[in-house]
Amino acid sequence: MKVQLYAVCLNKEWKWHFTIHLMTDIQYWFEQYAADAGLVVFEPFISFGQGVRMLRKLNDASSVLASANDERMLQFFRQVAKDCGLQSSDTFEMKKVSMETWKQDTRPRVTLDSQLYAKLVTACSGRSLLIEEFEQLLEASGIELGGVGEVFQSYLQLAHLNGDITLETALRMEEFRDWRRMFSEKMTYCCNRCGSVDEQMYWTACQHCGQDCPYCEACLTMGRARSCSLLILGRAARDVFEVNSTYSKRGQKFVVKGSAQENLQASIEPWGLSEAQARASLEGLRFIIGENELVERASLAQAPRRFLIWAVTGAGKTEMIFPFVHHTVARGGRVLIATPRKDVVLELQPRIARAFSGHSVVTLYGGSEQRWEQGQITIATTHQLMRFYEAFDLVIIDEIDAFPYHNNPMLTYAAAKVCKPSGVNILLSATPPKTIRQAAERGQLPHVRVPVRFHRNPLPVPQLIAVSSLSKFIQFRNLPNSLFSRLLASVDRGAQLFIFVPNIRLVEPTVNLLRAKLSQAGITVSVEGTSSKDPTRVEKVQRFRNRDIRLLVTTTILERGVTVPKSDVFILEADSKLFDEAALVQMAGRAGRSKDDPAGMVYFAAKEITHSQKEAVRQIRKMNRIARKQGYFERGK
Repeated sequence: MKVQLYAVCLNKEWKWHFTIHLMTDIQYWFEQYAADAGLVVFEPFISFGQGVRMLRKLNDASSVLASANDERMLQFFRQVAKDCGLQSSDTFEMKKVSMETWKQDTRPRVTLDSQLYAKLVTACSGRSLLIEEFEQLLEASGIELGGVGEVFQSYLQLAHLNGDITLETALRMEEFRDWRRMFSEKMTYCCNRCGSVDEQMYWTACQHCGQDCPYCEACLTMGRARSCSLLILGRAARDVFEVNSTYSKRGQKFVVKGSAQENLQASIEPWGLSEAQARASLEGLRFIIGENELVERASLAQAPRRFLIWAVTGAGKTEMIFPFVHHTVARGGRVLIATPRKDVVLELQPRIARAFSGHSVVTLYGGSEQRWEQGQITIATTHQLMRFYEAFDLVIIDEIDAFPYHNNPMLTYAAAKVCKPSGVNILLSATPPKTIRQAAERGQLPHVRVPVRFHRNPLPVPQLIAVSSLSKFIQFRNLPNSLFSRLLASVDRGAQLFIFVPNIRLVEPTVNLLRAKLSQAGITVSVEGTSSKDPTRVEKVQRFRNRDIRLLVTTTILERGVTVPKSDVFILEADSKLFDEAALVQMAGRAGRSKDDPAGMVYFAAKEITHSQKEAVRQIRKMNRIARKQGYFERGK
């Protein structure tokens, strides 16, 4: 994208701007301020990335314009261009534009359709789009601007001047002094879409810059974001929590006038929640409307407030968020539910649609047909968040510890920027990452724990079995009695067996070994294996649910999101480095989820007892202690 730089003087105060359509800017300023405005325009056009870099330096030294004559102003502009590395800095020319010269200009005035403008602004609301994505959005919305040309650019530039959208470079350049290199000047790039920095930048020749230009490799699958690429940020609709909540300070609390009088219990009752679920939802609602001692600190930070729901596996986290969603959409707000995997998005859609049948629900994932639709409730995979900007009043991030969200700064950045500054982020997890967990335990992150499942029985505590490595079992085609006897006991009691192994290459050999051992014992049951590379994975999981398969050997691909009644869990090589504390807790969480079989068995089979195994057992026992202390368990449990 090419831009032109100019300075506008309003009541003797100068300010620098860029434009992608100069005639729009000239008409805008003179129609707004008449003879009180004056412009100084510089030619020729330059690439967007170069223009934004120059603009920052020009605004930093805007006082130079206050007393500068024409020659000095042009020399100043050329010097800044030279400092920014523009090889053609000496070719810049300057032209003054006054109200009088504008009136004498015989060229036709810019005429835009107000209804078309309103449709464009509405379509872009809360979006973060490259120019190619913007074109696709217009086409999907039935907005015809005649392609990328003067009319197209004029609408965008006017929306930018009005503050209805913001035009930015896709890559933000930052300059600083490196003290390690004698305070020499250094430049670094950061992607405005995904937050990635220099390590993810790749340099190639660029037709717009006329020189090498960086692009972001991290979010390349969502489109090429270059230094000279235009990023369009649409202004979102009104801030629901800001409009509906009047904050006043009383001691150390913020109290929400009006909203505080709501009967929050009435918002909980329709959803049929258990006692523990209802308590968690009530705490979350109180936080959303501001009845929380930590609201003041978070509100003053001018950033979305965060609340953690730390719920054990099988606690029913989805049902707990229904009151939050209802509270927000009932006030005209928009809700985003983000989850790591497409299959979870597809699973959630009918549940959310049934629960909120009077509201529009949009699902977004790779290849989604609703890609450019806007709904009151949006369910999306985490990668889709990069196409939004401060769009939602409530953002619910499910499984914050799961791949690909966990340890992914790109998706963390995307999740932070999609929520309005006055909005609320709800984090859901059974196994929060260490930093999140520590912040909660230290009182730095408002949170609520749900230490019990809906059926009010304790979580199965893993039993440790000392055995040699799985590789040796496979090599010698044998299983130790301490392990095999427990496998037989689970089969005899009619359980479905999840058998987890550390990596894909162990799946098939383990299946063959189990088939052979069970056959020798005279046991006829179906044993299958699956992994992320198995094209029939979905079919096998369904057969496992239907009890057509009794033993399913798998990797951590099935550690979450799969509920099979009457299940036992065997984790082989539980001392593997690939099984961290969170993975072990999640895998153990496949057992005991049914109210008809709440005491499923979990076994950690390993040569050594690792720190991860100890911490997983400790965490499960701790949740059971908390639940028992709070009186959640059925009598005698």
